[in-house]
Amino acid sequence: MTTDFVFKLETDPVPIVLSLYTTLKHALSNPAYAALARSIDGCFSIASTRDPQSATITLKGNQIDIHHGVSDKAKITINLDLSRMSEEGYRPSVKGLLRHPFFAYRVGRLLNFPATSWADDAKRFWDSTQFLPYMPKAIKFTSTDKQQHLSFGNGPTDVEICGKSKVLSSMLTGSSILVEDIIAGRIQIIGSLKHLSVLSEATLKMKLGELGHE
Repeated sequence: MTTDFVFKLETDPVPIVLSLYTTLKHALSNPAYAALARSIDGCFSIASTRDPQSATITLKGNQIDIHHGVSDKAKITINLDLSRMSEEGYRPSVKGLLRHPFFAYRVGRLLNFPATSWADDAKRFWDSTQFLPYMPKAIKFTSTDKQQHLSFGNGPTDVEICGKSKVLSSMLTGSSILVEDIIAGRIQIIGSLKHLSVLSEATLKMKLGELGHE
């Protein structure tokens, strides 16, 4: 269970730290993933290739420390485009791979976050965000690869969001932000600019851990 893990974050954590905390906390509800996390002992760093963001994650038993910056104690440093983590086939570059191949393999599996049900993620997202100001009264999600539809709310559909199930899950659980996924062509939306704005803000709040999605 996620509650078995103790997270330690820096005081006033920066966005990348909050984002990693949110994603890891959600993923650790998967028992196999939790067992993998417990099997890793040591620290690794993540550095964005798009901007100066970076963070170091230290795992020891049930404790997970997340702080900003690249640590000189990190066994490996992973350089990646954070916005592409949900893309199928995307491979980041790893510094220290030859010195710590087994550790790098385990960390690679850790960052390959377990697949979740996009339908369950959509329900949790709606439950967490429906009462935010200016949210659409009714929203429809469409998984284009599974040809499935889910609607939430009452009355005529105000907004429809379409994308592959893995990309939808990424956005709905806080691993990505709606507007960035739209710009990248990973998600399509039918709705007003007002609703695009409020939904993008909702996904950002999810990413920064301001909304619960247990």
